[in-house]
Formats: sequence, structure tokens, C-alpha cells
Amino acid sequence: MDIRSSSRIKSLLHTTAIRLSLKYSLIYIFIFGIIFLFLYWFINSFVQAQIKASLTQESKKIESIYHVKGIGAIKEYITTHRQYSGEDHRFYLLIDKNGKPQAGDLKKWPSEIKTNGSITNVWIPKKEIVDAIKDGDGYWPVITINFKNGYKMLIAQGIRGTEDLRETMFAIMALIFGIIVVLIIALGFSLGKNVLWHIENINKAYNAIMNGNLSIRIKTSSKNDEFDMIANQINEMLDKIEQLVTEAKQATNNIAHDLRKPLNRLRNRLEISIIDKNRHDCNKILEKTVADIDDIIKTFNAILEIAQAESAAAKKAWNNVNISGITSEVAGLYRPLAEDKSIELNVNIADKITIEGNERLITQSIGNILDNAIKYTPKNGTIDVCLKENEKSIEVLVSDSGPGVNEKDYSRITKRFVRLDSSRHTPGNGLGLSLVEAAAKLHNADLVFADNRPGLSVRLIFKKPSI
Repeated sequence: MDIRSSSRIKSLLHTTAIRLSLKYSLIYIFIFGIIFLFLYWFINSFVQAQIKASLTQESKKIESIYHVKGIGAIKEYITTHRQYSGEDHRFYLLIDKNGKPQAGDLKKWPSEIKTNGSITNVWIPKKEIVDAIKDGDGYWPVITINFKNGYKMLIAQGIRGTEDLRETMFAIMALIFGIIVVLIIALGFSLGKNVLWHIENINKAYNAIMNGNLSIRIKTSSKNDEFDMIANQINEMLDKIEQLVTEAKQATNNIAHDLRKPLNRLRNRLEISIIDKNRHDCNKILEKTVADIDDIIKTFNAILEIAQAESAAAKKAWNNVNISGITSEVAGLYRPLAEDKSIELNVNIADKITIEGNERLITQSIGNILDNAIKYTPKNGTIDVCLKENEKSIEVLVSDSGPGVNEKDYSRITKRFVRLDSSRHTPGNGLGLSLVEAAAKLHNADLVFADNRPGLSVRLIFKKPSI
């Protein structure tokens, strides 16, 4: 193992992910260990119980023979049932009242046996076994029988085969436990490395973003697990941040571009006034200068209004708004402008409709939509203003018969300072619909554009709160 691999393993062991994985792996190993120990104890206890039951049954059988046929039948039974082949022998020993062996497999009566009829484990060395078998010694379960004439008998159950079975079972269980331990530890490391992979991806993305690369995104796997869900949410947030930064840069460029011309005009007029102090049209120059300054102030006011609409501060002025009255009032204010261009302004407004919102922003939004409609509708055109209500929403609809907007430009016309080529010759700063969109988002409303054939249809849809 090289130094780099050793260093990587050390760094892995110091991470929270790996330590948690190992911690839970050890807990599972402990649980499985307890289960295997219990299983081993249960099987061993079952075998011991079966041996004791067999010895008890054998002792009762011999006692019944004694009561029916006497001690001679016992000797004959022992002679008949002596076993010398195989393991797990059952050994017998019958002694008289003087302790002399009368029949059986054992040479003498073990000194540590208690003759109370209970089953006890007694060490039986193979040298005490007649015709001793291989590996015959061990602690064997023994039961004793006391007969009335002073005779005593013991029955011992050889357990070499049982012990071999127990050792084999223990070896198999140990092997299975070892495999489980290895698998659990491997799984723990695998889970830990999976967590670290996601963390490293986040770390790489963070470092790249901190170095100015806002296009970088966190890599995701094909598993679609909780880490991928978090990564996707972070990526969506990064997309939004990149969009906002790009829009801010674009807005800055547009502000610089739009203000450069009026500022240059201001400078040129003031420079001319300084050079030629006796010009007869100084008042006109000053009027044009004030007009340019007003346009600049309007631009900055519009930017501030959009910023306020996008912030939560605008909700402080939240109240019940009579949108029917607002729409009628705005339509009345713009009617003279429509009449100056011989535009037919049709108004269809439902009565007594109210919503919760910011009255100033709603008024400005409807005014900006109607102002755009009048601005781009040609002479003798038509504009329809409609306010209607249904079970789910309240809708302000303004439709005109102007040149309209290409569908692919619908998403652009709400961007700040964006003005389509067809509208470059008209006055304005490209912030009107930006304010409408900001106000719509603040009110959780939808701003929808559609082809009016001819012209453009703009719908401002306020959703009613669900009950």
C-alpha cells in the first residue's frame, strides 16, 4: 500500500460519513452476534433436553423390567443392549450392595455420582470403559437407579457425536457470522463512500462558483436518492442565481446604454450654453435638459418600483382592493390618449370585485398594460379592457389590434430594459412590463400573453385563495 492510499484511508476514517457507517455496522454486528449466540444456546439446550428425556425414559423402562422380572432380567437387558460401535454410546453399569460390578460397560462406579435419581454430568475416562472406544472419555450425562435389594445401576449417555455436531454447528455459525461481519463493514464503507462522493461533488461545485464560474452544477447519479434530490434543488437554486446575476449584468449594461444618450445630450447642451452665453434659445435648451433629467429620474424610479415589488416590503401595504374601481379609473385616465389616436376603447368591467393586495402596484400594473396597448395600437384601432371573475380566479384582460408580438418573444418582453426592434422608435425605457411581472409574482398571479389576431392579448390572472 503506497503513502497516498494510506493517507486516503486515514482521511476516510476521519470523516463523519465513514464513522457513522462503521458505528452502525458495529451495532448490526453486535445484534447479529447476540442472535447467533441465542441460536447456539437454544440448539444446545434442545439437544441436552432430548438427551435427558432419553435417559429418563430409559431409567423408567429398566425400573419396570425390574418390578416385573427382577434383577436377573436387568442383567440380561444390559448384556443384550451393550453397544460398542458408533459414537453416542449408552453405557450401563449394575453393581451389588457391596459395590461389585455385575454387568455393564464400565469397570467401576464413579465416586462423584449422587444416587438421588437426578441427571448429572460426570467425567467418564475411557480407561474406565470396557473395550474403550476412541475418544470415549468426557463429561457424560448420567442417571442412577436404586433397587430394593441394595443393587444400584447407572445409565451414561456418550455425547461424542453430539459434541462433534455442536462443534460443526458452531463452526458453520461462526463462518456465517464472519461473512455477515465482512459484508456489513463493506456495506458501511460503500455507503460512506457514496456520501463522500456527493459531498465532494458539492465541494467541487462550491469552489468553482467561488472562483466565478456560475455555470457549474452539482453532479447527480442515476439512483435518484435523497442526495440527488438535494443536489437537484441546489442546482435549481444555482440556475436561479445565475439567471439573476445575468439579468443584473444585462440590466447594468442596459442602464448604461440607455442613460448614455440623455447624459451626452445634457453635456452637449450645457457645453454649448457655456461657450455661447448669448444664445437666444437658452430657455429651450434648459427645457430640453429638464426633460432629459425627468426621463432619467423616471428610469430610476421605475427600477426602484420594481425592486420594491420584488421585495416582501410591498406586502406591508396589503389591504382589500376594489379592483373593479381601479380598472374603471385607469381606463378613464387613458381614454383621452386613446381618443387622440382615434382608438376605440371598449370597457367591460364586472362590479364590486375585490382582492387582497397592494393597491398602488395593481394600479400601476393595469396602467402599464393599457399604456403599452395604446402606444402600439395604430390609429383607428381597437382596445378591449375586460374584468371578469369565476370560481377560481379574477382576470384583467387587455387586448389590442396592434402589430402584436412574436410568440418566441413573450418571455423576453418582461425582462428589464428589453425593447423589441419594432418598438425602438417609440418612447419608453423597457421597464413597464417588468414592473407588471414583479407585481404579478408578488400577488401570486399569472401574467399571460397571447396572439389576439391581430394584436396582443395580455391577461393578469389573480388566483382566489383555496377554501
